[in-house]
Amino acid sequence: MNKLSLPILFLILCISASAQQDTLPKFTALKKKNGEIELSWISTFKNVSQINIQRSKDSLRNFSTIHSLANPNAKSYSYIDKTAKNDSGYYRVFILFEGSNYVFTPSRKLTIDTSTVAVVQKPTVVKPTVTQKEPEKEEKPQAPPKPAWVPSVYIFTGNDGNPVIRLSDASSKKYSVRFMKEDGSTLFVIPKITESYLTLDKVNFLKSGWYHFELMEDGKLKEKNKFLITRDY
Repeated sequence: MNKLSLPILFLILCISASAQQDTLPKFTALKKKNGEIELSWISTFKNVSQINIQRSKDSLRNFSTIHSLANPNAKSYSYIDKTAKNDSGYYRVFILFEGSNYVFTPSRKLTIDTSTVAVVQKPTVVKPTVTQKEPEKEEKPQAPPKPAWVPSVYIFTGNDGNPVIRLSDASSKKYSVRFMKEDGSTLFVIPKITESYLTLDKVNFLKSGWYHFELMEDGKLKEKNKFLITRDY
């Protein structure tokens, strides 16, 4: 192979890799031959404050956040899901914009990557003879960035914009919930929840914005979180 052909080959490979990525709200979910699952996309969105990757066994419910982007405004992104199991078949992306708007992408089922993986021969590295060992620099481990907000798996906003309460063991335990405005004042209280899946009408929350809640289980705090109500356009 001559020298002029190398840059051309590299350009073709880059174009081919970019062509495999979808543009948000579409995204690519591939299961590699080695069993790893790779999610990737190209983003044209601006003023994004948070992006979460969520996973579920089905395509409609039971989604949970598995990863939050450190830089939600990146133009392209790729993530390897190393915690997935064989029954983890659906993914979606949660996108929160600056202000009070957010979207869930349509759920995406895994596809199998049948592309041929090229094996690159690593060059042999010859280490120079060291006459005097230099002191090693102490490197402090960097903590992973904390997400700005992770949606609750118990109380959250459904795809229709209405708040949902999902408690699979509601019939056997005593649950109650207090909903609050952003200033901490109580909006209303549900003293006892007996249904495993309950949808609330968002008109009960008066206007769009963030609402906080305290979920109690048998008199003890189970979770303290918030969710977003948006207006209909």
